[in-house]
Amino acid sequence: MSASIKNSRIPLAGTYTDLYERLSNYISRFDKNWINEIKGAKKEDIDTLKHLNQMNQYDYHYPKAYEIYLNYMGVNDNGLLNTQIPGYASVSEIIESYEGIHEEQPETLSGQYIHFFQKELFDGQLSFDFTQIDNPQIVMTDEDSQFVSYFADNFEKFLFQCAFSKYEKLSYEECITFAGSSRMFKEALKNNNVLNVSDMINNFSGKYGFQKVWFSDRNHYIGFKEGISFYIDSRNDSLRGFIVGDVEQQFANISHSFLKELCVNPKN
Repeated sequence: MSASIKNSRIPLAGTYTDLYERLSNYISRFDKNWINEIKGAKKEDIDTLKHLNQMNQYDYHYPKAYEIYLNYMGVNDNGLLNTQIPGYASVSEIIESYEGIHEEQPETLSGQYIHFFQKELFDGQLSFDFTQIDNPQIVMTDEDSQFVSYFADNFEKFLFQCAFSKYEKLSYEECITFAGSSRMFKEALKNNNVLNVSDMINNFSGKYGFQKVWFSDRNHYIGFKEGISFYIDSRNDSLRGFIVGDVEQQFANISHSFLKELCVNPKN
């Protein structure tokens, strides 16, 4: 990791022992009351949830990052996890979701996907994929707990993606949010002569001197250079996100190229 990243406002990589400190230090720059408003889950509620989702039956263990999340903000994360998708993440709401499954559709209980986030319209969840026991990736599942799509590499990255997308826009004077359709996404790939979004964004980043931030993955790309950063969510074969910056002329030039080369439209 370069010196410029270390000296920037971007959240740093680290270990599980300092995960909460890294997250809270980043968020507290923008919301000093956050650490007083979040609330951790009780052990008995976590045990109830594990009983309902049958984790113990399969000898699964939550990822360390999610255990930390539960201990510090499992009851109330002050809106952190529903940044990308509207829904419910508190232990009580996930318990209620699993109680409903036991009562109405026990046959849909999954031995592979354990959900931790319920979508607002109750048409699916974010789940841990326990085909990867050590550090399960996050997938989207439907109301029958069946796989729909890949979502994020792991919970730690997802946690920082949510924090970054919620708060990073407050770091800078200039901000452009953007979005594009599936048709525009295909057009961008064609115009950039690439087959996938990773190659397209990597090419753009290299051209303009951005560094890829550690909590990026194949659905979420976070780029940074001194004075400018961007966030891209490429789910569902379309692009959405924001680019922010302080240096007025540099930001104007790069953001214009950014929107044009990625075939997206500004929303603000």
